[in-house]
Amino acid sequence: MKQTETTLANFLIAGADKAGTTSVFVYLSQHPEVSAAIRKETDFFRHGYVGNCESDRQEYSRYFREYSGSCPVVMEASPAYLGDASIVAPRIKALIPNAKILFILREPVDRLYSSFNFHVGKLNIPDNVTFTDFVERCQAYEQGEAMSAELYLKEWCLRTLGFGRYDGYLRLFYDEFPRSQIKVMFFESLRDDALGFMTELSEFIEIDPGFWSGYEFRKSNVTFAGRNKFLHRIALHANNMAEPILRQRPELKHAIVNFYKALNKSEAPRQPIPEDLYWRLKDYYETSNLALKELLNVDLPGNWLLTDDQRARRLQR
Repeated sequence: MKQTETTLANFLIAGADKAGTTSVFVYLSQHPEVSAAIRKETDFFRHGYVGNCESDRQEYSRYFREYSGSCPVVMEASPAYLGDASIVAPRIKALIPNAKILFILREPVDRLYSSFNFHVGKLNIPDNVTFTDFVERCQAYEQGEAMSAELYLKEWCLRTLGFGRYDGYLRLFYDEFPRSQIKVMFFESLRDDALGFMTELSEFIEIDPGFWSGYEFRKSNVTFAGRNKFLHRIALHANNMAEPILRQRPELKHAIVNFYKALNKSEAPRQPIPEDLYWRLKDYYETSNLALKELLNVDLPGNWLLTDDQRARRLQR
């Protein structure tokens, strides 16, 4: 993976949110053959790109100012790229056409529920909004029945429901890049066998997989809410401001997060997804999941697709 004269990423983790992208970014950032961006989520191709090659190269290269010139892989991770594929894919192609791109996908209902709790923890969704309320607002927005202001949620949160229909977004990347530059993996594989996952990924980006022998795989960016909302808001702001510093020092960040959790983590249990809503969401994603299976020509993990018995029971209702 050859690096250009101006330092730009040649490997991107481009989705999906709440699918282990932060953990994988942290793992890779500790590999001696990988140089990571000073900020995990640059979101450059969503918000920074202007379409002028020279200025875009200069602006994007600022995220890689720590690059020493010795690493073959230069990486960033912006999971929102997948949801904005229609604008992001052609922009990446225009600026870094030879980049390799990773997508980590998670069973859509699980991902949606995790994303909901994440946004509650980030104070983007009021904690008096239930998961059922959230899904209903997302559906109202998706069907054009109400605007985000009327639903009292940010547009990005309301689009979360549709983001789980991965096949349509992935096709936009396949339209721009050869399959040899795109790798699709699954959160469930990372969760169940981190070593196997990272070994396979290492082969894709051509780095030494032997580094992972004996490596301690710790989860990063695990969702949690704060007991004191005022203190939590300050902590979230401080974390964002300190990101370029802490991202280069994962052990320090891990220690700070653990200290903060002990100080202010909410112990309130999460409410399970209501059964009827769960099956409605499974139905919502089923067609897309089947299309994804065909697009990738792979078997999807465990509970992604309905079994024949489940389909039969759903038809009887």
